[in-house]
Amino acid sequence: MSLGAKLTLWLLVPLLGVLLVLATLTMRRERNTHYQRAAAEVERIANTLAIPVTEALQRNEPANLSEIVKRSGLEPGRFGLAVYDPAGNPFFTWGLFAADRSLRREDLRPILDRPQGLGRQEEMAGAPVQSQIIGLTAGGKPLGGIKVTMSLREIQAILGRERNAFLATLAAVTLILIVLVSVLIHRTVSQPLGQLTERISALANGKPIEDVAISGRDEVARLSQAFNALGRSLEETRRRLVEQAEHAGNVIQSITDGIIGLDADSRIRTWNRAMADRYGVAEADVLGRNLFEAFPALAEEGLQPAVDGLLSGAQPTFLLRNFEHETRKRGRVVLNFRGSSVRRATGDIDGAVLAIEDVTDRVALAQEVQQAEKLVVVGQLAAGIAHQIGTPLNVISGSAEYLMMEWGNDKPRPRELDIIIAQTDRITKLIQQLLNFARPARMELRSLDLRALLEGLLSLTEHQISKEGISVKADFERELPPINGDANQLEQAFLNIVINAWHAMPEGGRLTVAARAVPAAERHRRIGRPALPGVEVVIADTGTGIAPEHMSKIFDPFFSTKGVGKGTGLGLAISRRIIEDHHGGIDVDSAVGHGTTFSIWLPAEKGKT
Repeated sequence: MSLGAKLTLWLLVPLLGVLLVLATLTMRRERNTHYQRAAAEVERIANTLAIPVTEALQRNEPANLSEIVKRSGLEPGRFGLAVYDPAGNPFFTWGLFAADRSLRREDLRPILDRPQGLGRQEEMAGAPVQSQIIGLTAGGKPLGGIKVTMSLREIQAILGRERNAFLATLAAVTLILIVLVSVLIHRTVSQPLGQLTERISALANGKPIEDVAISGRDEVARLSQAFNALGRSLEETRRRLVEQAEHAGNVIQSITDGIIGLDADSRIRTWNRAMADRYGVAEADVLGRNLFEAFPALAEEGLQPAVDGLLSGAQPTFLLRNFEHETRKRGRVVLNFRGSSVRRATGDIDGAVLAIEDVTDRVALAQEVQQAEKLVVVGQLAAGIAHQIGTPLNVISGSAEYLMMEWGNDKPRPRELDIIIAQTDRITKLIQQLLNFARPARMELRSLDLRALLEGLLSLTEHQISKEGISVKADFERELPPINGDANQLEQAFLNIVINAWHAMPEGGRLTVAARAVPAAERHRRIGRPALPGVEVVIADTGTGIAPEHMSKIFDPFFSTKGVGKGTGLGLAISRRIIEDHHGGIDVDSAVGHGTTFSIWLPAEKGKT
């Protein structure tokens, strides 16, 4: 219910109550006045008729009663007359009593000593009447009594008309009051307060407001003036806050490091542009969500205890260096986390802010420099070893061949001589691999169809691999963009990986070789690799897998898990060098007992995507 309606009710209900009380009192007074007049008239008529009726009874002439009534001029429809004997039995009736021959007997003794008689209201045939009964005596001797009755129907009709007229007047007055009070309250209270309410709503929604113009000096006018002053002050304050918030937001959005703002429940409240651009996660996708529900990998990787420490007050700041994180779209990255608690003016913790520096490229560059330095040392060592071993090995090989010729074919040769020849050949091949690793051949770059290269590689190896109980599955996209590379070197890189997969399945299994186009928007998982279009080749086996402690060493020169005499440890190192020489990247995922997957990414030829 509106305030205007309430005020109208508060004003009209008491006023109507007073009017009703006055109406009731007035109508009651009118009723009493009419009834008193009727009683007085009946009493007068009864006293007037008592004299001639007494004389008639004294003369013992009851027949004259009809003539007495006739001379009185009373209306038989409004009045009634009954005459009683001394015993109280009616023996003469007229008017209202004419049809009622069963008129009850009256006890006249109480009224014989009352000269004016006894007046009362009663009902006759369901209608109200006013009666007056008088005892008749002569010389102290009771002669009987007389009862005069007057019908009150006309008085009741008059009272009814007066009541209806009064109620109609009261209703009209009430309606006029309701209209006048409603209009007055609407103009002086409801309309001004409605304007104030609209301005307050506009102010709450941040819309520009105009002053409320209410004339007068009453409380509502003063309220509007105070509100106008408040509105101008709040508008100025809001403008300054919006400018400050916009400036602070622009500062946060312009910071090149990632910024994440959290509330006290670890829900994300700030997600700057660097986070959205760098990791491909829009601000609208994470605002209001719990950080560790939106990014469960962060909890698994160990960030949650540090954040909980900020929010609980256990530590005001923290610094995590070289924190490795598996992102949704970029793959694994390396980050530096700086965290600080956010406190209110009261000192209570209101949340936390995390500053995130992406050092992936820096760490990748350091690793590449370290790897390059390692390869330089290994290359120098390999060249020196090959040079130092080459001369004595040639002497041993030549001497063994001379002995083989001297021994001839007609007599059995010592088994040790065959072993010497075989091992010198093996050492020669190893030296050649060392020289190839130390001084890689110059690449002859040309446009290559990677699908044709892989199909040719599988045609060479599939027959031999199938003998070991290994099935081969090829899954190549129909339209692969061409790449710019050296066919012989890339074939060697892929062949080394295929041979490794073959050897990892001694009990048989499945080898899968797949290739697909990778658009620029889908960044390759290798740390630090720029987002370029290219081709991804996946070589997966269902073999024994690689132990976690060996994963960081599989591309190191001379590292092998195949056992003595079964591998040189240079195959994967050479494959990685060839891929990187082609500006590509190679990653590996493995689970012991489930197999290994190599993912090789090579950039597409420019203008051919």
